[in-house]
Amino acid sequence: MSPVAVLKVSIMLSAFLYVFALALRARAGDLAHLFRRWRAGLRAFAAMFLVVPAITVAVVAAFDLKPEVEVALLVLSLSPVPPMLPAKQLQAGAGGSYIVGLLVAAALASLLVMPLGLHLLGHLSRVAREVPVTSVALPLATTVVAPMLLGLAAGRLLGDARATAVAAVVGRFALVLLLGCAAVLLLAMAPDMQRLLGGGTLAAVLAMILAGLVTGYLLGGPVKEHRAALALAAATRHPGVALGVVAAAFPGQRLALAAVLIPVVLNVLVGIPFLRLVRRVRA
Repeated sequence: MSPVAVLKVSIMLSAFLYVFALALRARAGDLAHLFRRWRAGLRAFAAMFLVVPAITVAVVAAFDLKPEVEVALLVLSLSPVPPMLPAKQLQAGAGGSYIVGLLVAAALASLLVMPLGLHLLGHLSRVAREVPVTSVALPLATTVVAPMLLGLAAGRLLGDARATAVAAVVGRFALVLLLGCAAVLLLAMAPDMQRLLGGGTLAAVLAMILAGLVTGYLLGGPVKEHRAALALAAATRHPGVALGVVAAAFPGQRLALAAVLIPVVLNVLVGIPFLRLVRRVRA
């Protein structure tokens, strides 16, 4: 197995284990949380898959971006919640039911919205491609659906106390594995990422992230912890799904894959002061 294949498998494994650890402490009813509370579900859908994509098209039109950056931003705007985001949402004070419900609902919505949405948004920019459903479904199945179902089943078998203990160990291992893979990936892709800078790339990516934070917070509903959780979800999308879609729909565009990583890095930097602000508001 090549080093690239090992890195890819390791990243997928870390995401799988993290969602598995989250599901160990969840309940089956949490999966349908935003379907039962459909008003909150509609607000989340509007923020993530209507407002943010529309703002992304406006940002792409306003800046003279490289085509690879346009591709990355459009795909990310239609991607679901990343498996590692619940850790930040928990820090923001959101409850487990809302976090798990948002993770599941966003995955299902992205599976339906991504193929059609990217085609429509592409015609509004310089990018128009057909996206096979399998390029969206496979990353979602391996990083969200399968570990969620296995974690729920294992949690019932282990019981609350042992499930919590196992989840803590698995979660730590997943985090360490992800950080190691991320460091290797960023080092490998750094030259390509550097080539994409300039022409307003950083300003465009930052505008998209801030638009997601503001939109999610405004549409998050009356519970301030849910507003913070939706803000993070609207601004931070699943890089694994985005990379899978870009690789399938835009084969051979290595710079497009590198462009997906730029918002990931900026999201980490922007998320730190945002979480500090949220904690001050809660206090």
